[in-house]
Parts: sequence; structure tokens; C-alpha cells
Amino acid sequence: MSIKTTVRRAVTTALATALLAPALTLLGGTAFADTRTDIRDLARNNIGKQTCSTNSLGGQGFIDSCRMAHPWCADFARWVWGKAGLNTDRLTPAAGSFYLYGQNKGTLHNDAGYVPQVGDAVVLNYQGNGYADHVSIVDSVTATAMTTINGNYGGSGPTTSSVQYATGGNRVGQYIAGQRISAFVSPVGVGNPVPTTTPRIGILTTTGAVLGKEGALNTGWTTVHGGGIAKAKFDGDMVGVLDAGGTLHVKQGDMHQEWFPQMGGVKDFALESASGRIGVLRTDGTVAVKEGGLQGSWVEQTNGVAELTLSGNWIGVVYTNGVASIKQGNLYDSWADQLAGVKNLAIDATSGRIGVLRTDGTVTAKDGVYGTNWTEQTNGVVDLEISGDWIGVVFANGIASVKAGGLQDGWANQLGGVQDMEIDAATGRLGFLRPDGTLAAKAGGVHGTEWHEMADTVVDFDVTGY
Repeated sequence: MSIKTTVRRAVTTALATALLAPALTLLGGTAFADTRTDIRDLARNNIGKQTCSTNSLGGQGFIDSCRMAHPWCADFARWVWGKAGLNTDRLTPAAGSFYLYGQNKGTLHNDAGYVPQVGDAVVLNYQGNGYADHVSIVDSVTATAMTTINGNYGGSGPTTSSVQYATGGNRVGQYIAGQRISAFVSPVGVGNPVPTTTPRIGILTTTGAVLGKEGALNTGWTTVHGGGIAKAKFDGDMVGVLDAGGTLHVKQGDMHQEWFPQMGGVKDFALESASGRIGVLRTDGTVAVKEGGLQGSWVEQTNGVAELTLSGNWIGVVYTNGVASIKQGNLYDSWADQLAGVKNLAIDATSGRIGVLRTDGTVTAKDGVYGTNWTEQTNGVVDLEISGDWIGVVFANGIASVKAGGLQDGWANQLGGVQDMEIDAATGRLGFLRPDGTLAAKAGGVHGTEWHEMADTVVDFDVTGY
């Protein structure tokens, strides 16, 4: 059963043999028909273009497809949607990210009765876990066939392929160029209400089992992995686990997806589901990152690293010599050193905020990778977290405290007897792990009062949302 859009239009007999007109889906009271033709026309204007061609708007290629030299069908589709003024939140270089987008935003159509509309994305050979073989854009539809516009089509590889038409079936389950249509996904327009962020909490227990829950704090736990796990991390709709042998496994989507092995010889890792990035810190201190979710290709980053963190299109590292450095943008962009004498680095690309916990227990923060105006925050700190405009610390005496807003704003103490804290400004949630392995969490933001005891025998945890 597909998730339907707000407006479904019946196809009349008079249209049975004619080109189906764009549906007049209403977004915030504004007719969407013109936007759908804008999508189609922009895609058409790039027929024959390659990944490093000058596109129809005068730029090079589509998103970072030229520099990355990776398969770029998803880059082309999200470039077209984005330039047409549509919501592209959480779309990545992975073709399957369009399927997840449709699930999250209520615009997924995966039943054979859905009539595709001009400008829809077509997801082909979806295999779960945000993994699909291809995504294209609907150009036109007749009673029995459909034409799509495809980035990264033909050629011997990403650098020789181009934007081309393809024609085939026009319903879920039918085929285009030998690939099965798994779903159609309608874009969300600017100003159209987007569903509320789905909150998640994940825990690693003393037995090595990984559990997760979505929605309300009192929702039951779902077993994500049965045991034998050394490290686990949740970010958005991604979950990663590091087994005892040092192999990283990741899944994306609902928590019942299958695990996909990523790499061996891993000491630690980081996930960034919104941009589809996965990063690994190997046992030899080298760092590699890929984007495009589970389908991405690894790009070597740097070496001599003690800590790795990801946020949006930022990559942050702390080197073994205590220097913190960040790169912003493409995986091939250059590093910008931040401070020396650093124990831990916390970053949030959405707010542009950076914080460091120094080896002497002092915390300082600033806004912007290239900014120089550090603002001292506090001292006697053993744990530092940043999310949005929130800064959270755990003091050596076990008191957890958070500030929200400007760097000069005041602190609000949360809970005592705390070992570790996780915060997520987007969902308004905070979690606190005590030394005895019990976990408490609350909703409602920094000043919220909805406290819940969550679990015991907890080793590590994450508070996140998507």
C-alpha cells in the first residue's frame, strides 16, 4: 500500500490515449502544475549533458558529480528538484534516498494503481536500506507508456554517461530499460508542510545487544542487533554497529532492514544520515569517508587521527597531537585547523557551531569554520555535546548542564549523577547516562519536565531524529 499525497486526480476516459496532464497538486494553496512542468523543462534542457558539462544554468555538472566522479543519477534528479524550488531535504547521491524521502514525507507511491505525474522521481530496483540501482524523472506519460529523463545514462562509466531519455512501462512493477519500477516519489514544494521530525533513541547494552525506539519516550524497544557488538551509533535513520572483530555494519531506513558490511579494521566510526555520509577511523589512525549512503565509494581523508565526527557536509577530526581540524563541503576539500590542545571536538553544520573540550577540561566555542572569535564557555568538563544552538556539558562532579541560544547565554542545570549526555535540538530531547548504566531522557527542550526512565544495563546511547 502506498502513502498517498493529499490530492489524487482520477484519469478520465478522454485522457486514456493522450498525454496525461500534470496533476494540480496543491501545496500550501498554490497550484503545483507549473512547477511540475518547470521540473520537466529544466531536465529536458540538459539532455546530452555529462557530469562535467556546463549545465543549462551555467554551472558545472550537477551538485558535486563532476568532482566526485561517482554515479550521478541521484545528483541530477535532486539538482533538478532543487533548482525548481522544491524540498530536497535528506536527498543524497544515493538513488535509494528518494525512496526514503517519499517514506518520510508521505509522497511515496509503490502500488501499481498510482498514475505517475510529470516531475515525479522514478526509483528503480529498490532493494531496501536506501539502496536502489537508479532514479530518474518523469518526462511524460501516456495510457500505456512513460518517458523518463535520466542522469548518468549510457556510456562506460560516470564520466562518459550523459542525460538521456528512456521509455518503458508506466506503473510500479513494470520495466524501463530492464530495470523494475519500484516506486514513484512526488516532490515536496517550498511552503508545503513537512511531517514532524521522527525522534529515535538507540542504546548499546552490557550484553552487546543494540536496541532502538521511535516516537514517544514510553514506546517499547526494538531489537536492532542481538548481541556481540562493541560499538553502536544511531544517526537519523541510519544505525551502525562495530562487531568484536572490527568490521562495521550499517543499515538505513526502518530498524528492521538487513545489515550491510562496510569495512574491516575499524576502530571507530561516524554516521551522517542527512547527507548520506559514513566515516571510519581505522585502527591505524587513517580516516575514510563515503557519501551516497550504503552505495557510496570511500574517499581517503587523512591520518594520525584520534577522533572523527560528521555533521552535514562537515568532517571533523582530532589528531593524536591534539590539533582539531575541520573540512567543509566536498570530500576532496581542504582542511582548516581550529585549535590545539583538544581532547574532544563537537560540531553542528546546520547551526555552524563548533565546540572543543580541551585536555585541561575547559570548553570554548565559536560559530563558523573560518571564524576566529572563540568564546570561552566553562571549565571542569568531562563531556561536550553540540546540537543546533544547544551546547551540553557534563562536569567532573556529574552535573549535566545545557545552554540554548547564543554563546553568551546562561547555563541550565539538568541532572546530577551523570556520566554521559546526548542532546538533539531538532527533536527537543536530552538523554543522560548514569554510572550505574541507567538511562533517563526527557522531551520538551532544555526546560522540559517530561522525564522518563528508559533502560538499565546501558553502555552507550544516542538521541537523534529524522
